[in-house]
Amino acid sequence: MATDAHTQLRYLEWQPSYTHTRPYRISTYVGRRRKGKNKAKHQPDEGEGEGEGDNGDEKLPNTNLVFRKSEHAETIHDIRGSVEQFTLDTNGFAYIRCPPPAVTRAWEYSDPKKIEDVFLPECEAILRRGVEGADEVVIFDWKIRKRKSAKERRTRNPNLQGFAKQVHCDTLLTRDEIGTPIMQRIRNHLPEESHHLLSGRVQLINLWRPINAPVEDHPIAVCDGQSLDASKLLETDMIRGAYTGTMLYPLFEPDAKYRWCYMSRQEPEDVLLFKGFDSMQGQVKYTPHTSFIPFISPPSTRPRVSVEVRALVFTHPMEREYT
Repeated sequence: MATDAHTQLRYLEWQPSYTHTRPYRISTYVGRRRKGKNKAKHQPDEGEGEGEGDNGDEKLPNTNLVFRKSEHAETIHDIRGSVEQFTLDTNGFAYIRCPPPAVTRAWEYSDPKKIEDVFLPECEAILRRGVEGADEVVIFDWKIRKRKSAKERRTRNPNLQGFAKQVHCDTLLTRDEIGTPIMQRIRNHLPEESHHLLSGRVQLINLWRPINAPVEDHPIAVCDGQSLDASKLLETDMIRGAYTGTMLYPLFEPDAKYRWCYMSRQEPEDVLLFKGFDSMQGQVKYTPHTSFIPFISPPSTRPRVSVEVRALVFTHPMEREYT
């Protein structure tokens, strides 16, 4: 039975300073706190709080991003049991039913052998099945999302992150100059294969699934690409140590008519795929998404633990047009 949810989502709010200063966020991963004058502070990741970064004695703001909640409750449509067919090309996202994951406990994701031998091959197989024309799949990032303990916040672990709490579109983080376009980033880091790979279709696909269930704590909402005006997405520089990327945020608009969707009580077998980029003309290019807290939730919810993977999916050249 479908159970639509209602909530207020957080959007990037336009600031007059953006006319002369490009929006940005600087995040750094830190280890245990160091004694002495220049203590390293925990920096917020996507979806965490905002603060300041240390630069010796001089404190510089780590972001000029300002977020605000929607003024009115938004409906997050439950697609469970829906007769409507959602596809990556038409809507920017799709749910596919898969066997349960082989790695089922969060602590197992600290085992590099299991990641390389079991987890990533399983994800690649899902992407090849779920993305039409997936000739080559290059997984470049994965992480566990959960509510982090105080000890976990003090530990350097880029593969363990909190929930993303603002509406956003994912980015490709590489060691390139700020503002480098995604296609150029691929050329820089896959120089031998890039001529062949970039002559066809290129997609950035996010694979998201819970590893405990059902999801009632901070479910994920995805925006139907048919309701998105991509010209209203604002580019934002993301900087993490030596890595840079360009995150996209839909701007806050009081009368925006976004159509939001989710799957109630999502199980590990319910795998969500959604787009971060697509080079093919005439298809949905981006999928804004976020975790959210429904106004009405069960009185006691099991803390959500989920896993997400980001991959470049290449389709060999065909008689189609690419940008």
